[in-house]
Amino acid sequence: MWKVMIMDKLELRHVWKFYGEVQAVKDLSFSCKEGEFLAILGPSGCGKSSTLRMIAGIEEISKGEILLDGKVINDIEARNRNIAMAFETYALYPHLTLYENIAFPLRIRKFPKSEIREKVTEVASMLNIDDVLDKRPSQVSGGHQQRTSLARALIREASIYLMDEPLSHLDTEQRTQLRAEIKRIQKLNNLTVIFVTHDQLEALAMADRVVIMNFGVLQQIGTPEGVYDYPENLFVADFVGEPAINLVPYRVLHENGKFYGAIHDKRFPIPDRYIPIIKERFSSGKNEFILGIRPMYLTVTNDGDLAGEVYVFENLGDIGSLTVKIGDNLIRIELPPGVKFEIGENVRFRLDSDKMLIFDKEDGTRIKSYEERGG
Repeated sequence: MWKVMIMDKLELRHVWKFYGEVQAVKDLSFSCKEGEFLAILGPSGCGKSSTLRMIAGIEEISKGEILLDGKVINDIEARNRNIAMAFETYALYPHLTLYENIAFPLRIRKFPKSEIREKVTEVASMLNIDDVLDKRPSQVSGGHQQRTSLARALIREASIYLMDEPLSHLDTEQRTQLRAEIKRIQKLNNLTVIFVTHDQLEALAMADRVVIMNFGVLQQIGTPEGVYDYPENLFVADFVGEPAINLVPYRVLHENGKFYGAIHDKRFPIPDRYIPIIKERFSSGKNEFILGIRPMYLTVTNDGDLAGEVYVFENLGDIGSLTVKIGDNLIRIELPPGVKFEIGENVRFRLDSDKMLIFDKEDGTRIKSYEERGG
């Protein structure tokens, strides 16, 4: 039986971007498959928009290569790259109607009027702006303007579609709605999309894979599930996920031939999958680590290994949020609705050892389990 190979639509090979002495992007390499929705995620100033502008041809590449459809495009002008782009700022022509703004890319390419009308009607219908096409940008809401900007990018057939923070100026309801529509359009039309965002919820909800950057450096690339459950380092663990992961000092003890982990003075068993690696580290003098556990993987129970004092309890409607203090450490626990605690109350809880992560205290990298290392 033949195996279908999905080719790389875009590839970055050891790409750098310098602004004078500032290194905005450092030795960046990744690829995007045909028909894939790839999100580039990171905080402000991490290099994600510079990366997108280099792909588009708006910024020059300082070092490295960018390939589109297998061809190096470093020296190809932006207008000749067959790339469509939607910007954070809507960049609409204020004197043109929404119809004319959307039609503009086709008009400059001399498409017949009948074909332009057909394509504008189709894309405007997909984005639910077909009833305001006769209005100018100043006459419609920010949500309609953003949809128009997206429609203008989507109306032409391009090798790849680049979207730079296209939802950042919208309110929560508009973002949620448009997020779903972009994802639906991308999947129904098998479009290759690179979507830049600082919003980890957007990236996890929309992308097939996520590229995570910080200070111009690639931190991790993987599926939303992969970067959430198995972050490569402390930055990714802390940046991805809402509510935020618990990251607390974790000390390894060796008593009576057995290894234990401890948070402050509360000790509990180390999962078997970590024992061989912990033994290696312990024998070389390392016993201080960082433990990571997400709030949803902690359970309040009378027979829990861990105990602490209620620091604060928040009723969030569909869930409760309990923060427990152990020594100087605050640990957040997600609770089912209807459960309530008072400040100062003593509670016991346990963590799901299958979801427990251990990080190196010195370099912040996640320690791979015995199975992950091929044991």
